[in-house]
Amino acid sequence: MTSDIDKREIERILIIRLSAIGDVIRVLPSLGLLRKRFHKAKISWVVEEAASNILGGMREIDEIIVFPKNRISRKLKNPLTFFCAVSRFLKFSKELRRRSFDVALDYHGLFKSGVISFFSGAPVRLGFAKGFSKELNHLFNNRKIKLPVPKLSRITRNLLLTKELTGVDDVGDVHIGTTAEDRRVADIIEAEYLSGERPRIIVHPGTSPRTPYKRWGADRYAALSDILVSRLKAEVIITFGPGEEDTAGEVKDAMKHGATILDRPMRLRELAELYRRSDVYVGGDTGPMHIASFVGTPVVAIFGPTDPIENEPYVKTPFVMIRRPAACSPCRKRSCTRGDCFEGITPEEVADEVIRLLKGARKAEAYGA
Repeated sequence: MTSDIDKREIERILIIRLSAIGDVIRVLPSLGLLRKRFHKAKISWVVEEAASNILGGMREIDEIIVFPKNRISRKLKNPLTFFCAVSRFLKFSKELRRRSFDVALDYHGLFKSGVISFFSGAPVRLGFAKGFSKELNHLFNNRKIKLPVPKLSRITRNLLLTKELTGVDDVGDVHIGTTAEDRRVADIIEAEYLSGERPRIIVHPGTSPRTPYKRWGADRYAALSDILVSRLKAEVIITFGPGEEDTAGEVKDAMKHGATILDRPMRLRELAELYRRSDVYVGGDTGPMHIASFVGTPVVAIFGPTDPIENEPYVKTPFVMIRRPAACSPCRKRSCTRGDCFEGITPEEVADEVIRLLKGARKAEAYGA
Protein backbone atom coordinates (compact mmCIF):
# COMPACT_ATOMS: atom_id res chain seq x y z
CA MET A 1 0.00 0.00 0.00
CA THR A 2 1.22 3.49 -0.73
CA SER A 3 2.79 5.35 2.17
CA ASP A 4 0.08 8.03 2.45
CA ILE A 5 -1.94 5.65 4.63
CA ASP A 6 1.04 4.66 6.77
CA LYS A 7 1.92 8.26 7.65
CA ARG A 8 -0.97 8.58 10.07
CA GLU A 9 -2.94 6.40 12.42
CA ILE A 10 -6.07 4.88 10.94
CA GLU A 11 -8.95 5.53 13.33
CA ARG A 12 -12.10 4.92 11.24
CA ILE A 13 -12.55 2.11 8.70
CA LEU A 14 -15.59 1.58 6.48
CA ILE A 15 -16.38 -1.85 5.04
CA ILE A 16 -18.80 -1.90 2.10
CA ARG A 17 -20.40 -5.24 1.24
CA LEU A 18 -24.12 -4.78 0.87
CA SER A 19 -25.39 -8.24 -0.07
CA ALA A 20 -26.00 -11.15 -0.58
CA ILE A 21 -25.88 -13.19 2.61
CA GLY A 22 -23.18 -15.58 1.46
CA ASP A 23 -21.10 -12.76 -0.01
CA VAL A 24 -21.33 -10.73 3.18
CA ILE A 25 -20.19 -13.74 5.20
CA ARG A 26 -17.17 -14.23 2.96
CA VAL A 27 -15.79 -10.84 4.00
CA LEU A 28 -15.46 -12.04 7.62
CA PRO A 29 -11.84 -13.27 7.26
CA SER A 30 -10.96 -9.81 6.00
CA LEU A 31 -12.77 -8.30 8.96
CA GLY A 32 -10.62 -10.43 11.25
CA LEU A 33 -7.42 -9.20 9.63
CA LEU A 34 -8.54 -5.58 9.84
CA ARG A 35 -9.36 -5.91 13.51
CA LYS A 36 -6.05 -7.65 14.24
CA ARG A 37 -4.00 -5.04 12.37
CA PHE A 38 -5.97 -1.98 13.56
CA HIS A 39 -7.17 -3.15 16.95
CA LYS A 40 -7.90 0.38 18.17
CA ALA A 41 -9.74 1.56 15.07
CA LYS A 42 -13.52 1.87 14.88
CA ILE A 43 -14.83 -0.42 12.12
CA SER A 44 -18.20 0.30 10.51
CA TRP A 45 -19.93 -1.90 7.92
CA VAL A 46 -22.52 -0.75 5.38
CA VAL A 47 -24.90 -3.60 4.53
CA GLU A 48 -28.43 -4.00 3.20
CA GLU A 49 -31.17 -5.00 5.62
CA ALA A 50 -31.59 -8.59 4.35
CA ALA A 51 -28.02 -9.51 5.31
CA SER A 52 -27.59 -7.25 8.34
CA ASN A 53 -28.76 -9.78 10.94
CA ILE A 54 -25.80 -12.10 10.38
CA LEU A 55 -23.38 -9.33 11.47
CA GLY A 56 -25.14 -8.48 14.73
CA GLY A 57 -23.11 -10.89 16.86
CA MET A 58 -19.68 -9.93 15.51
CA ARG A 59 -17.58 -8.31 18.23
CA GLU A 60 -15.05 -7.18 15.62
CA ILE A 61 -17.60 -4.69 14.25
CA ASP A 62 -18.23 -1.45 16.11
CA GLU A 63 -21.12 -0.22 14.00
CA ILE A 64 -23.54 -1.73 11.47
CA ILE A 65 -24.97 0.82 9.05
CA VAL A 66 -28.02 -0.43 7.17
CA PHE A 67 -28.31 0.96 3.66
CA PRO A 68 -32.04 1.48 2.82
CA LYS A 69 -31.75 0.04 -0.69
CA ASN A 70 -35.37 -1.09 -1.12
CA ARG A 71 -36.88 2.22 -0.07
CA ILE A 72 -34.53 4.19 -2.29
CA SER A 73 -34.98 1.84 -5.27
CA ARG A 74 -38.78 2.04 -5.12
CA LYS A 75 -38.70 5.81 -5.12
CA LEU A 76 -36.16 5.94 -7.95
CA LYS A 77 -38.48 3.95 -10.23
CA ASN A 78 -41.33 6.43 -9.82
CA PRO A 79 -40.85 9.81 -11.58
CA LEU A 80 -42.99 11.44 -8.91
CA THR A 81 -40.71 10.30 -6.09
CA PHE A 82 -37.38 10.27 -7.94
CA PHE A 83 -36.03 13.37 -6.21
CA CYS A 84 -37.20 12.04 -2.84
CA ALA A 85 -34.95 9.02 -3.45
CA VAL A 86 -32.02 11.27 -4.35
CA SER A 87 -32.64 13.35 -1.22
CA ARG A 88 -32.73 10.22 0.94
CA PHE A 89 -29.45 8.97 -0.50
CA LEU A 90 -27.78 12.34 0.02
CA LYS A 91 -28.95 12.31 3.63
CA PHE A 92 -27.49 8.81 4.03
CA SER A 93 -24.22 9.99 2.48
CA LYS A 94 -24.09 13.01 4.78
CA GLU A 95 -24.36 10.70 7.77
CA LEU A 96 -21.46 8.64 6.42
CA ARG A 97 -19.26 11.69 5.87
CA ARG A 98 -20.02 12.90 9.39
CA ARG A 99 -18.14 9.86 10.71
CA SER A 100 -14.89 11.02 9.03
CA PHE A 101 -13.69 7.66 7.75
CA ASP A 102 -9.98 7.36 7.01
CA VAL A 103 -10.38 4.38 4.68
CA ALA A 104 -13.24 2.73 2.80
CA LEU A 105 -12.90 -0.82 1.47
CA ASP A 106 -15.34 -1.62 -1.34
CA TYR A 107 -15.61 -5.41 -1.43
CA HIS A 108 -18.82 -5.34 -3.49
CA GLY A 109 -17.47 -3.95 -6.74
CA LEU A 110 -20.71 -2.64 -8.25
CA PHE A 111 -22.02 0.83 -9.13
CA LYS A 112 -24.03 1.23 -5.92
CA SER A 113 -21.12 0.29 -3.66
CA GLY A 114 -18.80 2.57 -5.59
CA VAL A 115 -21.17 5.50 -5.14
CA ILE A 116 -21.39 4.79 -1.40
CA SER A 117 -17.60 4.60 -1.20
CA PHE A 118 -17.19 7.90 -3.03
CA PHE A 119 -19.79 9.77 -0.99
CA SER A 120 -18.43 8.40 2.28
CA GLY A 121 -15.77 11.09 2.00
CA ALA A 122 -12.96 8.69 2.94
CA PRO A 123 -9.70 10.08 1.51
CA VAL A 124 -8.52 6.54 0.72
CA ARG A 125 -11.02 4.32 -1.09
CA LEU A 126 -9.87 0.79 -1.89
CA GLY A 127 -11.58 -1.23 -4.59
CA PHE A 128 -11.00 -3.58 -7.50
CA ALA A 129 -9.54 -2.38 -10.80
CA LYS A 130 -11.38 -2.29 -14.11
CA GLY A 131 -11.91 -5.85 -15.30
CA PHE A 132 -12.29 -7.12 -11.74
CA SER A 133 -15.32 -4.98 -10.88
CA LYS A 134 -18.54 -4.13 -12.70
CA GLU A 135 -20.82 -1.23 -13.61
CA LEU A 136 -18.01 1.36 -13.72
CA ASN A 137 -17.28 0.75 -10.05
CA HIS A 138 -13.57 1.43 -10.59
CA LEU A 139 -14.28 5.09 -11.29
CA PHE A 140 -15.37 5.76 -7.70
CA ASN A 141 -12.37 4.35 -5.82
CA ASN A 142 -8.91 5.94 -5.84
CA ARG A 143 -6.85 2.87 -4.86
CA LYS A 144 -7.51 -0.07 -7.17
CA ILE A 145 -6.00 -3.55 -7.19
CA LYS A 146 -5.64 -6.02 -10.02
CA LEU A 147 -6.09 -9.67 -9.14
CA PRO A 148 -3.45 -12.22 -10.22
CA VAL A 149 -6.01 -14.31 -12.12
CA PRO A 150 -9.58 -13.61 -13.25
CA LYS A 151 -11.13 -16.35 -11.11
CA LEU A 152 -10.48 -16.72 -7.39
CA SER A 153 -12.35 -17.81 -4.30
CA ARG A 154 -14.46 -14.90 -3.09
CA ILE A 155 -12.72 -15.20 0.26
CA THR A 156 -9.27 -15.00 -1.35
CA ARG A 157 -10.38 -12.12 -3.55
CA ASN A 158 -11.50 -10.15 -0.50
CA LEU A 159 -8.29 -10.94 1.37
CA LEU A 160 -6.18 -9.61 -1.49
CA LEU A 161 -8.03 -6.31 -1.29
CA THR A 162 -7.53 -6.28 2.48
CA LYS A 163 -3.81 -6.91 2.02
CA GLU A 164 -3.49 -3.46 0.47
CA LEU A 165 -4.22 -2.09 3.92
CA THR A 166 -2.92 -4.75 6.31
CA GLY A 167 0.12 -5.97 4.37
CA VAL A 168 -0.90 -9.63 4.85
CA ASP A 169 -3.53 -11.86 3.26
CA ASP A 170 -3.57 -14.87 5.58
CA VAL A 171 -7.01 -16.37 6.09
CA GLY A 172 -8.32 -14.83 9.27
CA ASP A 173 -9.66 -17.15 11.95
CA VAL A 174 -13.10 -15.57 12.26
CA HIS A 175 -16.41 -17.29 12.85
CA ILE A 176 -19.96 -15.98 12.94
CA GLY A 177 -20.86 -14.65 16.36
CA THR A 178 -24.23 -15.11 18.04
CA THR A 179 -25.94 -13.38 20.95
CA ALA A 180 -27.44 -14.69 24.19
CA GLU A 181 -30.89 -14.35 22.62
CA ASP A 182 -29.86 -16.44 19.60
CA ARG A 183 -28.58 -19.13 21.94
CA ARG A 184 -31.79 -19.00 23.95
CA VAL A 185 -33.83 -19.58 20.77
CA ALA A 186 -31.62 -22.54 19.86
CA ASP A 187 -32.11 -23.95 23.37
CA ILE A 188 -35.89 -23.75 22.94
CA ILE A 189 -35.74 -25.44 19.54
CA GLU A 190 -33.63 -28.26 20.92
CA ALA A 191 -36.05 -28.76 23.81
CA GLU A 192 -39.31 -28.51 21.85
CA TYR A 193 -38.49 -29.92 18.41
CA LEU A 194 -35.42 -32.16 18.48
CA SER A 195 -35.10 -35.72 19.74
CA GLY A 196 -31.48 -35.47 20.83
CA GLU A 197 -30.43 -38.33 18.53
CA ARG A 198 -26.99 -37.99 16.98
CA PRO A 199 -25.62 -37.42 14.47
CA ARG A 200 -27.63 -34.30 13.81
CA ILE A 201 -27.67 -33.61 10.07
CA ILE A 202 -28.89 -30.32 8.62
CA VAL A 203 -30.48 -30.60 5.19
CA HIS A 204 -31.17 -27.29 3.46
CA PRO A 205 -32.82 -28.09 0.09
CA GLY A 206 -33.89 -24.62 -0.95
CA THR A 207 -32.32 -21.60 -2.51
CA SER A 208 -33.62 -18.08 -2.80
CA PRO A 209 -36.73 -17.76 -5.01
CA ARG A 210 -34.55 -16.02 -7.61
CA THR A 211 -32.17 -18.99 -8.01
CA PRO A 212 -34.24 -22.19 -8.40
CA TYR A 213 -31.69 -23.42 -10.97
CA LYS A 214 -29.29 -24.12 -8.08
CA ARG A 215 -31.57 -26.75 -6.48
CA TRP A 216 -30.64 -30.42 -6.57
CA GLY A 217 -34.29 -31.49 -6.24
CA ALA A 218 -36.65 -32.28 -3.35
CA ASP A 219 -36.95 -35.99 -4.27
CA ARG A 220 -33.17 -36.41 -4.12
CA TYR A 221 -32.90 -34.65 -0.78
CA ALA A 222 -35.68 -36.88 0.54
CA ALA A 223 -33.89 -40.04 -0.62
CA LEU A 224 -30.64 -38.77 0.92
CA SER A 225 -32.36 -38.04 4.22
CA ASP A 226 -33.89 -41.53 4.33
CA ILE A 227 -30.46 -43.09 3.75
CA LEU A 228 -28.97 -41.05 6.61
CA VAL A 229 -31.74 -42.06 8.98
CA SER A 230 -31.52 -45.77 8.07
CA ARG A 231 -27.71 -46.00 8.03
CA LEU A 232 -26.83 -43.70 10.90
CA LYS A 233 -30.05 -43.38 12.89
CA ALA A 234 -29.46 -39.69 12.30
CA GLU A 235 -31.76 -36.89 13.23
CA VAL A 236 -32.37 -34.98 10.01
CA ILE A 237 -33.39 -31.34 10.38
CA ILE A 238 -34.77 -29.59 7.30
CA THR A 239 -34.16 -25.86 7.40
CA PHE A 240 -35.47 -23.19 5.06
CA GLY A 241 -35.46 -19.48 4.44
CA PRO A 242 -38.27 -17.09 3.51
CA GLY A 243 -39.96 -18.32 0.32
CA GLU A 244 -38.46 -21.83 0.65
CA GLU A 245 -41.21 -23.34 2.81
CA ASP A 246 -42.77 -25.35 -0.03
CA THR A 247 -39.46 -26.92 -1.03
CA ALA A 248 -38.74 -27.96 2.55
CA GLY A 249 -42.24 -29.42 2.87
CA GLU A 250 -41.82 -31.42 -0.34
CA VAL A 251 -38.69 -33.05 1.07
CA LYS A 252 -40.38 -34.02 4.34
CA ASP A 253 -43.49 -35.31 2.57
CA ALA A 254 -41.42 -37.47 0.20
CA MET A 255 -39.44 -39.14 2.98
CA LYS A 256 -40.21 -42.65 4.21
CA HIS A 257 -38.66 -41.92 7.58
CA GLY A 258 -39.32 -38.94 9.79
CA ALA A 259 -37.48 -35.63 9.72
CA THR A 260 -37.71 -32.49 11.80
CA ILE A 261 -38.93 -29.34 10.12
CA LEU A 262 -39.55 -26.13 12.00
CA ASP A 263 -42.74 -24.11 11.66
CA ARG A 264 -41.05 -20.88 10.55
CA PRO A 265 -37.93 -19.61 8.85
CA MET A 266 -35.24 -18.86 11.41
CA ARG A 267 -33.30 -15.62 11.52
CA LEU A 268 -29.77 -15.84 10.20
CA ARG A 269 -27.96 -15.85 13.55
CA GLU A 270 -30.46 -18.37 14.92
CA LEU A 271 -29.58 -20.62 11.99
CA ALA A 272 -25.91 -20.07 12.77
CA GLU A 273 -26.40 -21.24 16.35
CA LEU A 274 -28.44 -24.29 15.32
CA TYR A 275 -25.84 -25.22 12.71
CA ARG A 276 -23.04 -24.79 15.25
CA ARG A 277 -24.74 -27.43 17.38
CA SER A 278 -25.09 -29.87 14.47
CA ASP A 279 -22.67 -32.42 13.00
CA VAL A 280 -22.88 -31.99 9.20
CA TYR A 281 -24.64 -29.59 6.85
CA VAL A 282 -25.88 -30.66 3.39
CA GLY A 283 -27.15 -28.21 0.79
CA GLY A 284 -26.49 -26.26 -2.38
CA ASP A 285 -24.75 -22.95 -3.01
CA THR A 286 -26.67 -20.69 -0.64
CA GLY A 287 -26.09 -18.26 2.17
CA PRO A 288 -26.92 -20.95 4.78
CA MET A 289 -24.16 -23.16 3.34
CA HIS A 290 -21.64 -20.41 4.07
CA ILE A 291 -23.19 -19.85 7.50
CA ALA A 292 -22.59 -23.51 8.36
CA SER A 293 -19.04 -23.31 7.09
CA PHE A 294 -18.29 -20.20 9.16
CA VAL A 295 -19.56 -21.70 12.40
CA GLY A 296 -17.26 -24.69 11.96
CA THR A 297 -19.82 -27.31 10.91
CA PRO A 298 -18.53 -29.67 8.18
CA VAL A 299 -20.28 -29.04 4.86
CA VAL A 300 -21.30 -31.24 1.96
CA ALA A 301 -22.02 -28.76 -0.84
CA ILE A 302 -23.93 -29.98 -3.90
CA PHE A 303 -22.92 -27.73 -6.77
CA GLY A 304 -24.67 -27.75 -10.12
CA PRO A 305 -24.25 -24.50 -12.06
CA THR A 306 -22.19 -22.94 -9.28
CA ASP A 307 -18.56 -22.05 -9.92
CA PRO A 308 -16.56 -24.30 -7.56
CA ILE A 309 -13.58 -21.95 -7.43
CA GLU A 310 -15.37 -18.71 -6.65
CA ASN A 311 -17.86 -20.23 -4.22
CA GLU A 312 -15.94 -22.79 -2.19
CA PRO A 313 -16.73 -22.87 1.56
CA TYR A 314 -14.42 -21.58 4.28
CA VAL A 315 -11.15 -23.50 4.02
CA LYS A 316 -10.69 -23.80 7.79
CA THR A 317 -13.81 -25.97 8.05
CA PRO A 318 -13.90 -29.50 6.57
CA PHE A 319 -16.00 -29.58 3.40
CA VAL A 320 -16.71 -31.60 0.28
CA MET A 321 -17.95 -30.12 -2.98
CA ILE A 322 -19.88 -32.58 -5.14
CA ARG A 323 -20.39 -31.65 -8.77
CA ARG A 324 -20.34 -33.10 -12.27
CA PRO A 325 -18.56 -31.20 -15.05
CA ALA A 326 -21.03 -30.10 -17.71
CA ALA A 327 -20.46 -28.20 -20.93
CA CYS A 328 -22.80 -25.44 -19.77
CA SER A 329 -21.42 -25.17 -16.23
CA PRO A 330 -20.62 -22.93 -14.46
CA CYS A 331 -23.42 -20.57 -15.42
CA ARG A 332 -25.84 -18.03 -13.97
CA LYS A 333 -28.79 -18.73 -16.27
CA ARG A 334 -31.65 -18.33 -13.84
CA SER A 335 -34.26 -19.47 -16.36
CA CYS A 336 -32.62 -22.88 -16.83
CA THR A 337 -34.86 -25.85 -15.97
CA ARG A 338 -32.79 -28.65 -17.52
CA GLY A 339 -30.51 -29.40 -14.60
CA ASP A 340 -27.89 -31.23 -16.70
CA CYS A 341 -25.19 -30.14 -14.24
CA PHE A 342 -26.83 -32.20 -11.48
CA GLU A 343 -27.08 -35.42 -13.47
CA GLY A 344 -25.17 -38.31 -11.94
CA ILE A 345 -25.09 -36.90 -8.41
CA THR A 346 -26.87 -39.59 -6.43
CA PRO A 347 -28.27 -39.59 -2.88
CA GLU A 348 -25.99 -42.57 -2.13
CA GLU A 349 -22.89 -40.62 -3.12
CA VAL A 350 -23.88 -37.65 -0.99
CA ALA A 351 -24.62 -39.92 1.97
CA ASP A 352 -21.17 -41.50 1.63
CA GLU A 353 -19.57 -38.07 1.84
CA VAL A 354 -21.60 -37.18 4.92
CA ILE A 355 -20.35 -40.35 6.62
CA ARG A 356 -16.79 -39.65 5.52
CA LEU A 357 -16.94 -36.20 7.11
CA LEU A 358 -18.31 -37.70 10.31
CA LYS A 359 -15.42 -40.15 10.39
CA GLY A 360 -13.01 -37.29 9.89
CA ALA A 361 -14.56 -35.63 12.91
CA ARG A 362 -13.95 -38.87 14.86
CA LYS A 363 -17.66 -39.34 15.44
CA ALA A 364 -18.32 -42.37 13.24
CA GLU A 365 -17.82 -44.98 15.96
CA ALA A 366 -20.35 -43.28 18.22
CA TYR A 367 -22.81 -43.11 15.35
CA GLY A 368 -22.33 -46.66 14.10
CA ALA A 369 -20.99 -45.59 10.70
